[in-house]
Amino acid sequence: MSSPSHVCFVTCLTWPNISESDRHVQQALEGRGIRVTGIPWNAPERRLDDVDLAVLRSSWDYHYAPEAFLGWLAGWESRGVRFWNPPDLVRWNLSKRYLLDLEQRGVSVVPTMLLEEPALHHLPALLARRGWDRAVVKPVFGASGYDATFVTTETARDVAAALDRGRIRRPAIVQPFVAEIQTRGEWSMVFIEGVPTHAMLKLPASGDFRVHSSYGGSSRRAEPTPAVLATARRAIDQVPSKPLYARVDGVETAAGFLIMEVELHEPGLFFGAAPEAAEIFAEAIIRRL
Repeated sequence: MSSPSHVCFVTCLTWPNISESDRHVQQALEGRGIRVTGIPWNAPERRLDDVDLAVLRSSWDYHYAPEAFLGWLAGWESRGVRFWNPPDLVRWNLSKRYLLDLEQRGVSVVPTMLLEEPALHHLPALLARRGWDRAVVKPVFGASGYDATFVTTETARDVAAALDRGRIRRPAIVQPFVAEIQTRGEWSMVFIEGVPTHAMLKLPASGDFRVHSSYGGSSRRAEPTPAVLATARRAIDQVPSKPLYARVDGVETAAGFLIMEVELHEPGLFFGAAPEAAEIFAEAIIRRL
């Protein structure tokens, strides 16, 4: 008698257990006879030799050591472990430079500039050249708002000094501050096999610009307009290969819907708010076994 298929949800040492959201998918898979385990990517003693499929789900601390994560991913890929989303797609998505790629492909993204070094010379000049009196500096390898720093023309030299001294991680990108995120919120739209399943509207805490719950942000399930959803679909259509799962984040502005992130590596997928979508995800995973 053959043993049941084994699906690994890749987690991390900081959060080693399968997330509360992903437990809905775990239960759906186990109800179909699939064995599901959570394995931290950075636990050296945990191996993937007996894994039929590895699904990158909550490897959320990768950005503290991106080279180590990429080495881990390449190592198991070379041993024949099958990952979803695929490693090539994850590598493309891991650096926020992918936003520049999407912009070149005609996707409406929040304007994004790579910050040259030294920042003390280039950051004030960039803000002046682009006419941005308020902006956000983010590490190229970043997640969950970590080290995202609000900057104005008055604080640009101080923020630049923090970058040059290593207090904010480099390399970095600069984006204009999108004021509508505080008033209209940020959309997160979840796609499974390219099909939208549900969406969340996230708002930052009063006086903040980060919508993540760790900074006091809140979220609720909501229905985006057809125009917003159409822009998100165009973004999915322009990624290098078809993802198993994706989350498209963006904000409605006077210039239209602007995409802030297309997350193809470890996005939270809000299955607690949409348990029916967990069933859809489970079926999609099974089709890849």
